[in-house]
Amino acid sequence: MADRVEGRHAVEELLRSGRRVRSLRVLDTPGKDGAPLDRITRLAVDAGVPVERVGRGELDRDSERGAHQGVIAVVEAFRYTPLEAMLRDTAGNASSLVLALDHVTDPGNLGAVVRTADVVGAAGVIVAKDRAAEMTASAYKAAAGAAENVAVAREPNLVRALEQCKDAGFWVAGASEHADTLAWDAPLEGRLVLVFGSEGTGLSRLVERTCDLLVRLPTVGSVGSLNVSNAAAVLAFEWLRRQRS
Repeated sequence: MADRVEGRHAVEELLRSGRRVRSLRVLDTPGKDGAPLDRITRLAVDAGVPVERVGRGELDRDSERGAHQGVIAVVEAFRYTPLEAMLRDTAGNASSLVLALDHVTDPGNLGAVVRTADVVGAAGVIVAKDRAAEMTASAYKAAAGAAENVAVAREPNLVRALEQCKDAGFWVAGASEHADTLAWDAPLEGRLVLVFGSEGTGLSRLVERTCDLLVRLPTVGSVGSLNVSNAAAVLAFEWLRRQRS
């Protein structure tokens, strides 16, 4: 099996990561994008990756969302990390962050959360196996290279996964616009799992019950909540701020 990764930054980070890239397709008339595409091509050639120059129409047809920026790589299928391995890597750490997604279906949101996890130094991301976004080309592009640095566990039962996190000494906090507790007043530090619900319905009932507490972000405008990836970024940085202080 193979995946496609598209977008200049995502492909360049992929080539630098050492992950096996099977082939690269690059725009044959790059125009103003010539310099970055030439740099990516040199990286591919140096790594022994076959490079094919193709027209924009071909790239458009191969692109998942038409946002290839002139380059698409074919790579070995994304390797998810076993949850046990992710938790084992946090053993002995007084502070560790895990981001969990409760059937988030937009791969762009998944990729953005993976990028946030990398930026704040999180231990990893947990996603549901069914009825949820996977690490596709759109997720790779939104992650902007972070997918090569962040452990992503894909679990068939998210409730059971959260219970495993609890057994490993994590506190589980769910994000809900209906929560009574403001995030600023909640114990969002130490060994923490932040759980975010799906774009349409939020946290499922069983996942919500599994959380140790529910928190919400303060809002003063007419919209009651943020996009899931934005909410994840705000709360992840609140965790990071507390570690720094």
